[in-house]
Amino acid sequence: MLTGRQRLLALTMAVIGTLAWWLQQDDERPVPVESSKERRPDYSVDNFTAVTMDETGMPDRRLAAAELRHYADDDSKELERPRLTLYEDTGPPWVVRSESAWVSGDNNLIRLHGEVYIDREEGETTRAAHLKASEVLMKRDQRYARTDRPVRITSETDWMTSDKGAEIWLEEKLRANLLGPVRGEMITP
Repeated sequence: MLTGRQRLLALTMAVIGTLAWWLQQDDERPVPVESSKERRPDYSVDNFTAVTMDETGMPDRRLAAAELRHYADDDSKELERPRLTLYEDTGPPWVVRSESAWVSGDNNLIRLHGEVYIDREEGETTRAAHLKASEVLMKRDQRYARTDRPVRITSETDWMTSDKGAEIWLEEKLRANLLGPVRGEMITP
């Protein structure tokens, strides 16, 4: 006959054996993999160009990019080396360039990434203007741009900088609200 101690030892060994078998079975079951659904475009276009006309049939804006990728989940677009031209009724257009950009589904918000350049050539009644910044948010329908990064604005020999960013309205006459301390040099005739 088995003693109480031998029975307890046998029972413990049986429990350990059953537990080891169960753990081994668990390891052999496939581990569910969390689906890290990679966001993929539903289409892309190389050397993309689109022109939007105003009410009179004249070009209002032109968007070109080395590549456009469209995402169906939110109707947004990603652009490589975008170039946005905003035409003016009188005078030369504004040209906005960056390394890459994201465009909202309604095509109004544009997040420009990397080095961003906003330029306008000299016109009959306007001076040339050049802005350099990074990480700019544009509201296309308002011709408004904002950055909280350092910005530099130059026009001929005049220049201004702001380390805290700026709000910029791209109209016939450039309008800017420089944020934070401003440095600059303006030469008057």
